[in-house]
Amino acid sequence: MASSNNVEIITETDRCLRIVEHLSKFDFIALDAEGINLGKEGPLTLLQIGTVDAKVYLFDIATNKDLFRKGKLEDILQSDKQVKVAHIIIEEHKGRRIPAAMKLSDVCNMYSDKAKPLDQKDILKMKWTKEDGELWARRPLTTEMIEYASNDVTALILSVYLNQKRILEKKKLLTEYEERVQDEINYYIDEAASQRKQTRINGIVESVLQDIEKKYGKDTTFHDITNEDEIKAIQKARYDNELMTPFIKQLKVGSIKARLKEISDQLSTEGNNFIPKGQSYGYLRAYQYISDRDIQTEAKRLQKALDTIFLADMINKYNETTNINVIVPYEKDALKSIRPKSKHDTKINPVHLSLYWQMLEKEIDSEMEQLEIEGMRYNISPGKYKWLKNNCSDNVPDGIQMKAKRHILNLDKMFGKGKYSA
Repeated sequence: MASSNNVEIITETDRCLRIVEHLSKFDFIALDAEGINLGKEGPLTLLQIGTVDAKVYLFDIATNKDLFRKGKLEDILQSDKQVKVAHIIIEEHKGRRIPAAMKLSDVCNMYSDKAKPLDQKDILKMKWTKEDGELWARRPLTTEMIEYASNDVTALILSVYLNQKRILEKKKLLTEYEERVQDEINYYIDEAASQRKQTRINGIVESVLQDIEKKYGKDTTFHDITNEDEIKAIQKARYDNELMTPFIKQLKVGSIKARLKEISDQLSTEGNNFIPKGQSYGYLRAYQYISDRDIQTEAKRLQKALDTIFLADMINKYNETTNINVIVPYEKDALKSIRPKSKHDTKINPVHLSLYWQMLEKEIDSEMEQLEIEGMRYNISPGKYKWLKNNCSDNVPDGIQMKAKRHILNLDKMFGKGKYSA
């Protein structure tokens, strides 16, 4: 971990320009970022860069957004000189087809006995998960926040970089690695990159499932399988009652039940202190449509329990002015469980109500944008159209009413009255 003397917080544009020029001379830097629901919608608030001499620069984007463009910070992100962790590519070359995600500390320790990333992050993670959803927008940065932010970039020390680079060069994997790095960087902001990654993973999953079909007897259960790639393929496969073979469907059902048991065990252990392990638990709703009655019942029970916990946490973490973009997918899933009967429904917590109406408006905005982009190729299901009509009532805020009515009017203009309104 970097000492406090080696950490500099950058807030001024002029200082940022000088640091970026300094960093451009390095062949290797370590980079990480913090934000609120970081991705396409959630804002980036802090960018961390570490150098081989254990110096850490924390670029405070929340305090000064000009650092990104006027401070030339974006030049660092667009440069092809810096190298990110190559562990997945290396594992695939060793024969792994679906390498499991690993914690940064474990990856670093695989490539260097000098890497000592701080792993004691639970307290701060608990804070932003349960108490303060906008923690990374708070200023000034606390000592704990600075330590957390500095840690990962100090873990990616020179020996990790050199060892990975040596393996990539020896195995002639640099070209493939560079292409994959770009896809990984763009995954959350570029739909095409996201689709490429998903298509590649789907192809691997299908190939592994075909091998499983040939390799095992039909009485094999999910718990009998120990190969990590095969387990991952079964878990990642989309349940399809019609397209799946009976054997693969049997294994998939087993994996779903194992997944439900894992969540149930975690709930039993942690109770109201439950810490989500993923961005979304939306699959619990999908499981309720699977023909297996035990899965339906358990998925419904767990969804209700998690929604209750997440909604309670949101009252602690957020307030009535919180923007919908900062909440994470599993919180949006929980919001869908509330049913306001009026725009000012007093039976619903004001924080929930504010976020719910924002979420609804954002969904309508998305539909309007899709119509504008797709034109005559746009399609909306009967259920979605009914939902749109319901949002034209006086029970929803005026702004949402207006947008819902405008979208219906635009649909009628483009397709003719009757296609959707009949």
